[in-house]
Amino acid sequence: MDIQLNESSGIPFYRQIKDQIAALIRTGHLEPGMRLPSVRELTSTLLVSLITVRRAYADLEAERLIVRRQGQGTFVSEEASSMSKEQRFREGRDVLEKAVESAFSLGLASEEVEQLLEQCLETVQSGEKK
Repeated sequence: MDIQLNESSGIPFYRQIKDQIAALIRTGHLEPGMRLPSVRELTSTLLVSLITVRRAYADLEAERLIVRRQGQGTFVSEEASSMSKEQRFREGRDVLEKAVESAFSLGLASEEVEQLLEQCLETVQSGEKK
């Protein structure tokens, strides 16, 4: 499991860990039933505190993306794949709504926002950099 932490992002490490594991689950890179590294293993790998990894795992468990089984370890939840499409849609909508609100606060008109969204889609789909 490849997790990269960025110290200069301003995002707490627990959130970076949680977000990256959630993305791996939602994209199918981590399948239901797969065992995740223990808290201690991930702490050692990422060079962060136990509290940081515990909080990330607690948040993932609260979102029902992972389950902890006493004496066995932590696993990707069996229900993670069924809820991931709906959850991705909700989260995607939230992100886009915030972006549109920001664009409007900059004084852009609806037509300009639509044009920018189309340009962004083309750029991302073609793999070009900004």
